[in-house]
Amino acid sequence: MDSLIIAGFRKFLRWPLLKAWLKEQLIYLTSYETSVHELKGAVENLKNVRDEILHKVDEEEQRRGREIPLQVKEWIESVNRLISEYEDFNEDTYHELAVFDLLKSGYLPKPGIRYRQSRQAHDIRRKVNGLLQSAKFDTFSYWSGPPSMDAFFSNVGYESFPSREETMRKMIAELEEPSVRMIGLHGLSGMGKTTLVKEIVKVVLEAKKIDVVTMASVTRNPDIRKIQGQIADTLGVILDEESDIARAARIQGMLKSEKKKTLIILDDLWEKVDFNMLGIPYEIHGDNGLKNVKEGKSLLAGSLMNMKDGKSKEARGASPEMKTEETRSQYKGCKILMISESKKVLLSQMGRTENCVFSLEVLKEKEAEMLFKKMAGMGDFNSEFQKLGAQIANKCNGLPMTIVTTARALKNQSRSVWEDSLRRLEWQKLTGAPEFSTKLSYDLLEDEELKYTFLLCGRMGHDALIMDLVKYCIGLGFLQGIYTVRETRDRVYTLVEKLKESGLLSDSYSRDQFTMQDTIRSAALSIANKEKHLFTMTKGKIDEWPDKLEKYAAISLHHCDFIEGFPRRINYPRLRVFHVNNSDPHLKIPKNFFKGMKELKVLILTGIHFSLLDSSISSLTELRLLCLEHCTLDKELSIIGVLKKLRILSFSRSDIEKLPVELQQLKKLQIFDISNCSKLREIPSGVISSLVCLEELYMRNTLIQWEEEELTRQSKIALLSELKHLSQLTTLDIQIPEVSHLPKTLFFDKLNSYKIVIGDLSASLETDFNIPERYETSRFLAIRLKDGVDIHSLKGVKMLFEGVQSLLLEELNTVHDIFYRLNLKGFPYLKHLLIVNNSTIQSLIYPKDRQQSQHPEKAFPKLESLYLYKLKKIDNICSCKLSEPSFGKLKVIKINLCGQLKSVFSISVVNLLTVLETIEVSECNSLKEIVSVEDSQSNTQESKLVLPKLLYLKLQSLSQFGEFYPIPSSTVRAEKELFNKKVEVLKLDRMELSSIPIANIWSDHYSHRSSFKNLTHLDVNGCWKLKYLISFSMAKSLLSLQSVFVSECENMRSIFPESLQMEADSTRMGLAHSARHGLEPTRLDLGHDPFSSTLTRTHPARHGSRPNQLNTGLGRLGST
Repeated sequence: MDSLIIAGFRKFLRWPLLKAWLKEQLIYLTSYETSVHELKGAVENLKNVRDEILHKVDEEEQRRGREIPLQVKEWIESVNRLISEYEDFNEDTYHELAVFDLLKSGYLPKPGIRYRQSRQAHDIRRKVNGLLQSAKFDTFSYWSGPPSMDAFFSNVGYESFPSREETMRKMIAELEEPSVRMIGLHGLSGMGKTTLVKEIVKVVLEAKKIDVVTMASVTRNPDIRKIQGQIADTLGVILDEESDIARAARIQGMLKSEKKKTLIILDDLWEKVDFNMLGIPYEIHGDNGLKNVKEGKSLLAGSLMNMKDGKSKEARGASPEMKTEETRSQYKGCKILMISESKKVLLSQMGRTENCVFSLEVLKEKEAEMLFKKMAGMGDFNSEFQKLGAQIANKCNGLPMTIVTTARALKNQSRSVWEDSLRRLEWQKLTGAPEFSTKLSYDLLEDEELKYTFLLCGRMGHDALIMDLVKYCIGLGFLQGIYTVRETRDRVYTLVEKLKESGLLSDSYSRDQFTMQDTIRSAALSIANKEKHLFTMTKGKIDEWPDKLEKYAAISLHHCDFIEGFPRRINYPRLRVFHVNNSDPHLKIPKNFFKGMKELKVLILTGIHFSLLDSSISSLTELRLLCLEHCTLDKELSIIGVLKKLRILSFSRSDIEKLPVELQQLKKLQIFDISNCSKLREIPSGVISSLVCLEELYMRNTLIQWEEEELTRQSKIALLSELKHLSQLTTLDIQIPEVSHLPKTLFFDKLNSYKIVIGDLSASLETDFNIPERYETSRFLAIRLKDGVDIHSLKGVKMLFEGVQSLLLEELNTVHDIFYRLNLKGFPYLKHLLIVNNSTIQSLIYPKDRQQSQHPEKAFPKLESLYLYKLKKIDNICSCKLSEPSFGKLKVIKINLCGQLKSVFSISVVNLLTVLETIEVSECNSLKEIVSVEDSQSNTQESKLVLPKLLYLKLQSLSQFGEFYPIPSSTVRAEKELFNKKVEVLKLDRMELSSIPIANIWSDHYSHRSSFKNLTHLDVNGCWKLKYLISFSMAKSLLSLQSVFVSECENMRSIFPESLQMEADSTRMGLAHSARHGLEPTRLDLGHDPFSSTLTRTHPARHGSRPNQLNTGLGRLGST
């Protein structure tokens, strides 16, 4: 028996597979050092490939605005995990015990440890090879969502009129009609067209019929780039492309791919415009195209009603409707609303489609009288003014703008002024009531300062920057008792508000801009021409300069065609302002051109080829404002030093390479702008420190080479420490490429507004976390620390944390939390916080190594948005108790690639989130829940979770995710649902679920149906455990649902559970009730024929494979 066993064992040892296995094990023992060396080289190669892909990802995602495919992100995360695994392996103490190094260690390696370590090295090497082989990817369009326009369309003070209610109702109905592509509104200037459209938009936004709204002013002389910029800004996109065509293609591609319903409003159309150049998808089909889409109906609603009537087979064969949906899907609900004075312009733009063009008529007589009385502040007790007011109102020809402007001008004026105004309306031969109302308001303005400000606004164009008006006021120096820039800005904001109250100015897209109605602008320019001798022209032809120009005090020429160029010399002894915006690259300034402008105070030249040395600019000794922007200038700029009265100097976007040392002589300079001078590299030492009156300094986007403070003390190049000599400095816009350039003794505590970037952030800024605009009043700080630089060594920077409003922290790897380590006052003014690429932060508020106070902390009381990206060790947001108003204003939280995060909030923190609107969490592989139950509550009755303002929820690629808010239970549930009965999100509008392992979204018998009553959009992608989408009982509660998108849910065979057919009849009745009230879903997208009861699900990556059949269960809704 023993011999048989021995013989069998010998035979087993001679087995080829066993020999190979034994050889492999022997290699593990003998070649450990070689394996480790080869592994090191392979990992280095993998890091290089990863860095190359990351560079491409950052370029595509941040600069070009493209989204990265999920498989690319998963690959990068896999590489990071593997590199982390390799680093742990390399730092393992067992490594030294496995290495054969008798001389160093004094002992032989331990075979068991050596064998195990060698196997681990081979295993990591195998994974590395696999990742290297799979490193081939493509990219797709990216869009992170538009900024909110709710404030702009709030339309405070809107006056409703019975005569306009029908027009408003019809326009809203057309906007709600899925097939309608374009709508037009026309009427006289001053009729209130834009105001009515704002009210319409407000209504459709509140009703969730439109998701995204963007608005642009076209004007009589369309500026394509400006319109593109207005559209892109409200869509949340940065246009980096140089050409108009490329910018248009970028906007168009985004609009075509957008899932949300988008409304584009084009205001002030004067002639037909090329939609393609604006980036607006524009196509009108023939008989089977968009023109016939109007006659179609909601596909899902139609299929439900047909099934109810037993006609589902006929519906499946309805090809015209299918063509309708196919055509409409090209634009994903993109609509265009145009506003113009001319119906003819609208018809030419819309292809002669009159049924979608609406007219806005003048007010009825009684409506005009009521509006006038309200704007003039007339009560019933003002009986002596009643008849007079009615007469004046009737002379305004029913134009709301004229009525409002006239009434506000006469408010609180004496009866004699009212009577005089009525007589002037009746007797004077004016061009019309609009000009009279403007002239009347102008005459009744309280002082000359306000009048002159109004006339300045008239020459500044649509949506003008208030900062440009501030520059004009400083340059002309007409504001009495004002000496500093800050005082000027405060006074200008006050003046602008007064002009708005008078009806002479209107709100624009932001607080830092204003606009003026065309009728008012026309009157303002007429007044300025007569009283202040202003000559202005836009896009006109100048063959010969007018003979009488010598009488003018201001000349303003915008994009004109200079047939003969500028004259060699002109004599303008009264000229105070000379402003030229040029688009002709060949236009040049003659040598003696300025010699006849001895009193010139404001000189603005844009887009000019200009040799300062070979010019007469030195004769402008009274000059206070000099703007040479986007100009091609010679290298020699020293002549500017003789302009000693300059208060404002700007070279923004010009091609200068070095500043002249003679700028030291500009002792009165208050604003200096060298921003976006992409060739500027050198500032001579002593120039900045000599500008002792400087209050505002703008120098972003330059290539300035700063000297390091500790390397030299006699540098010929400027040091950042020169800034400390600017005792008047209140505004700073600067980018500092290296921390080493920052002096330790430089403090910014006197700054009221700043945009400071330390380090290279080109790969870090997200589209919704951009550096504020140059002249926007804001406190923005972005820091990227490398090479272990300790933030605590930058005391001047740390002082900014207390007042900062927007903060970006990257690679800040010396702190474990933000609150205790950076600002114990809790960042009292911080509104926006972005933290990226950090390997040490464990929590925003993490009281490690500190005695936690018995009292709750107060932190982030004004924080509105929070972005966390690639924080390797963060496991929660807050690790201590908080009290109000902590996080009380938080509206948006976005978290991505935080691999150790277990949950987002504790239930106690959720109770503080009273205004939270958006939650986005993606690619956090350890995340199990959004809201966690605290230990103190785990053994008690669970708290109810209420997020009263939550509108948008996105959960994506969360491999360990289980529940939104877990309920402690004594029994183990086999299949958990995403939402349980304790979750209440009454205002949730859109929910997107992608690649999360949930078996159910809601339980089959979800009792709190009202919790999701406002849900309108549901997108579910790649949730492989889902067997069905929704139960019948839950379906009956989703009365607002309009859009459902389901894709790549491999186990899903039906929309409704097949085992619950008993509920079908009651559900059918509930859906029918919803349909009668206009609440039926309008889009069910599963990549299939929407009229079929069996739905085909396709997988884009599996061409040629047999499609799965997905049963909607909709057919059962019609059965009894």
